[in-house]
Amino acid sequence: MSASGIDHVNILTDDLEATVAFYEQVLELSRGKSPAQVRGLEGAWMLNSEGNALVHLIGNAPGLSLGVGRTPGQSTNAVHHVAFRCSGFAQTQARLTALGLDFQVNDGLFGLRQIMVQDPNAVSVEMNFTGE
Repeated sequence: MSASGIDHVNILTDDLEATVAFYEQVLELSRGKSPAQVRGLEGAWMLNSEGNALVHLIGNAPGLSLGVGRTPGQSTNAVHHVAFRCSGFAQTQARLTALGLDFQVNDGLFGLRQIMVQDPNAVSVEMNFTGE
């Protein structure tokens, strides 16, 4: 067995709707039905334009075993950030400005243009743009 890539990232959230809106607005992902809903939990898959799930959101709820010992919005400890391959650097930068989000730009580092922003749960999101 060998790993061939990351399937998805799972984020536990105290504010599902704000987190869904962030990924819709910032990464232009669309909301899909979460397998967590089968277990009676709030959740959403955030899908790319091909319908692939990139981010799995789960609403933090009392008694949720996944949430034991975890507080959304606190430090992610050893996980520094989640990175996405993106396109449309200028459009993304304009969209984040229009949304009033704080973000940082690393221009030309390792042949990439990068934008860094935090989601509503204090997860650092890195967007990488090549050839733009």
